[in-house]
Amino acid sequence: MEMLLKNLELNENKNVFVEGYASANVKDLDGDIITEEALQQAAKELTQEPYNKVFINHDIRDIPIGKIVAAEVRDGKLWVRLMLNKAHPQFETIYNSLKDGFLDAFSIGFRVLERRGNKITRLKILEVSIVGVPANPEAVVENVYEKGAKLIEEMETKGVVPGHPFKYGKDEQSAWKKPTLRDFTNKSWDELSDEEKRRIAGHFAWSPKMPPERFSDLKLPHHDPKTHNVVWRGVVAAMAALFGARGGVDIPSEDRKKVYNHLAKHYREFDREPPEFKTLEEFAREFLEPDFEDLKSPEPQEEAGDSMTEELERLKKENEELRRKVAEYEQREKERLIDKVIFAETKLYGKIDKEKRTEELKNKTVVELKDLYLDVLEKLAEKQEKQVTGKVEVPLEDSEYIETKWGKADKKTLEELRKMVGLTGD
Repeated sequence: MEMLLKNLELNENKNVFVEGYASANVKDLDGDIITEEALQQAAKELTQEPYNKVFINHDIRDIPIGKIVAAEVRDGKLWVRLMLNKAHPQFETIYNSLKDGFLDAFSIGFRVLERRGNKITRLKILEVSIVGVPANPEAVVENVYEKGAKLIEEMETKGVVPGHPFKYGKDEQSAWKKPTLRDFTNKSWDELSDEEKRRIAGHFAWSPKMPPERFSDLKLPHHDPKTHNVVWRGVVAAMAALFGARGGVDIPSEDRKKVYNHLAKHYREFDREPPEFKTLEEFAREFLEPDFEDLKSPEPQEEAGDSMTEELERLKKENEELRRKVAEYEQREKERLIDKVIFAETKLYGKIDKEKRTEELKNKTVVELKDLYLDVLEKLAEKQEKQVTGKVEVPLEDSEYIETKWGKADKKTLEELRKMVGLTGD
């Protein structure tokens, strides 16, 4: 496949980096738990050749999509930073899939060296893969960004989307109130350890650095301080603030997409369709950003009465213009959703009368269209075969096999993998 980079807004002098958690000290889909000690040892080896390679869906026969350039254990989770391979024939597709949240998880391929029951105490990681569905629930992609190749060793992003160093549930009913430091602890911020600061930061969607220097640096809270549960009204409030009037919250514009991706995942946890990032950006740019010309002080008038009348007329016109733009936005959103519903229904039911269906859907509100679209997507998902990407255990005996989303690997694949890791012979 010939790669077309001309459509990417990617500087040729920059590389693309992906950060997140490749594994965590929690029970995975197979019931196994990798101990923190095992993860610590793995982190020391992950940047070494040849096991620093990153693949897509454990397809080790393909060209690696990237390599690990940094790894460490953070709060019981194996954090990694990888650099994408711009020479890969599917680089454009994978890069866009990562940015848009379709590829948003990690999975590891490894050989178990020691275990006690369901606890893996020592292992050899052979590769890390980017996947759509992880075996470990906390193995997720946190950040995708560009940086100059010469700055690899001193890379720091503008800001950080904190991970969740705790298990959490969902709270769809509670009212939302912005938490204070006192809701988390009786200590002052300076008295807290770095681990305690990271844990508190996990309740928020953005921090300028990790661990944060001050509690006030943390932005967009959406988890309950006591239960750690993600609160639906908190998620909605955070998303609204992210694209609110005048930016809503003081974070760098280049960090908004990764914050959006984090909040969008929570939307989906509540079975809600998040608003599209592009639409929100356009909405904010069109009429939520301040018009500095309008903010200038009016020229002094000779008569106060005339000045008041003109001010009222100006405000009326501004209000009418704002209403017009809101109506235009709602109309564009309805048209976009109608197209999505019709496309999804065609996939689900086969050929339909698009013109007639469009007329039927025009009477629905934006909220009703979103609910309908979600319902059709759920029905489509039920028709498709469920695919779960598992972790990979390298066989020590011919009777064992690699478990992936495609099922059992054939003998040829096993032999190739044996040669790759040096497991030759009987």
